[in-house]
Amino acid sequence: MIEVNKPNPFKVLELPRQASNEDIVCRGRELSELATSDEQRLLYRWAVEQLITNPLTRLEHELFEVPGAQYEDPEWDHFLRRHQRNPVNLTALAQKSPPPTLTDFNLALLIQWFLDELLNLPQADLGKALEHLPFSLDCGPPPLEVRHVIFG
Repeated sequence: MIEVNKPNPFKVLELPRQASNEDIVCRGRELSELATSDEQRLLYRWAVEQLITNPLTRLEHELFEVPGAQYEDPEWDHFLRRHQRNPVNLTALAQKSPPPTLTDFNLALLIQWFLDELLNLPQADLGKALEHLPFSLDCGPPPLEVRHVIFG
């Protein structure tokens, strides 16, 4: 059964469904060498193991992979390289612009919004509280009293 938290191994390795075991192992090695964290390396290792070790698991992932999925798009990469702009220099922008003053803000509106948020109480969910009680609701029989012992 496919794990809910894990992505499709074909997507992780950026390989088509028809990839051979040799392609899967080579791609897994390549991505593991390029990985920047241990978490990424473990994910690539997991993906390779899912596709190589058990044929039924691989078949399950093949069935749930979108047909014709393409994880690399050369046209899109070319577009990005051609039209990518330099990032904004926030430090230079901050030095050029004056700091905000009180006249830049609508204080009445800010105070009204703040008070509305303070008075807006979240809806209580008693269902979760009743599911995890620290004690049992079953109290059992009532306690014995002296008159019950003496008079039966």
